[in-house]
Amino acid sequence: MVSLPPLSTKPSLRICHLADVHLGYRRYNRLSKGGINQREADVNVAFQEAITRIISLKPDVTIIAGDLFHAVRPSNTVVTFCFRQLRRLAKESGSPVVIVGGNHETPKRADTGSVLQLFSEIDGVYVADATLETFTFKEQSLAVTCLPHAAIIGRDKLDLRADDRFNHNVLVVHAQVNEKWISDFGGAELELKALSPHEWDYIALGHVHIQRAVGLNAAYSGSIEHTSANIWGESSELKGFLEVRLPGAKRTFHPLTSPREVIVLPPIDATDLEPQALSTRIADLSASMAGGLDGKIVRLAIHNVSRETYRNLDHREIRALRAKALNLTLDIVFSTVRPDLERLGKPGKGLLKEQLIEFSKSCAVPGVSSDEISEVLGSYLSKVEAKYEAS
Repeated sequence: MVSLPPLSTKPSLRICHLADVHLGYRRYNRLSKGGINQREADVNVAFQEAITRIISLKPDVTIIAGDLFHAVRPSNTVVTFCFRQLRRLAKESGSPVVIVGGNHETPKRADTGSVLQLFSEIDGVYVADATLETFTFKEQSLAVTCLPHAAIIGRDKLDLRADDRFNHNVLVVHAQVNEKWISDFGGAELELKALSPHEWDYIALGHVHIQRAVGLNAAYSGSIEHTSANIWGESSELKGFLEVRLPGAKRTFHPLTSPREVIVLPPIDATDLEPQALSTRIADLSASMAGGLDGKIVRLAIHNVSRETYRNLDHREIRALRAKALNLTLDIVFSTVRPDLERLGKPGKGLLKEQLIEFSKSCAVPGVSSDEISEVLGSYLSKVEAKYEAS
């Protein structure tokens, strides 16, 4: 009997991979109890939960694959909060933390410098913000090669190779890689083959805000909150981080419980609805959500609304609904057909232009023919119709 060799002789290693944290993200004019923008506070809560969950997992290394911050110059409050959380992560997990620069925190001018370098002062935190860098960890027999956003821009070719002296090689990249889904703008675009995927045990990707596998050994962890350019398109996506086991790159997604709920309600066709009926439909749909409207981010599209119907809606009730939600967006699509103009052209009632012609014939103005009168009145009618159609 022939005994088969083991599938792998490499020791196992666990990675926690998160990305697109976007600390300092702000939306809507609501403040938290602490006096900061509510969405900024939401992101802080999600980050704190992620850090606590990762510490409990005790990974061999934690990777943050870009866009730790939402802007190049985050506020002092945000930087202080981040510093404390990263210090807690490095200390309590007892393992290294690797951070790669994303497009949001990368300054356009190289001499401006990146806020990320501050965090390299924390014991156990390693930062690659501008150039291709490789960090090696002998205890884990691990080499982590980092390709930040700034290192990709302007490069015609990437020559990436793993370090064979180590059992495990991981590549960290912040870019749009083989992924048609656009969560954000301004990122570098790459093909997976440009990253030499066969060289790596795992490729940790950042930039796309939804958790997606790009290859057998490459994946996006997604963002930890709803911070993309199109939150409505990602409303059903869970937010969290990945736990990756090497060898094999087996991935487990850990969804967070803290991200605020984003809901897209079924659209309303208001073609035949009177103002009161439409107001009732809006209220009923808002009340149909599990847990109600309170504190949620909600979008409702309403199509084929006449301007008269919109003016006569119960706007006081709509304001009350908006006060309950963190944000209620009503996407109103007005009807392209104006009922008053449509009636003018209905058979049997006569066109207004024809009536003007008949009226001109009965007018008696010395020195002016009926055709000239008809032409002047017709030009005024054309201007009025054009004004209504444009609006």
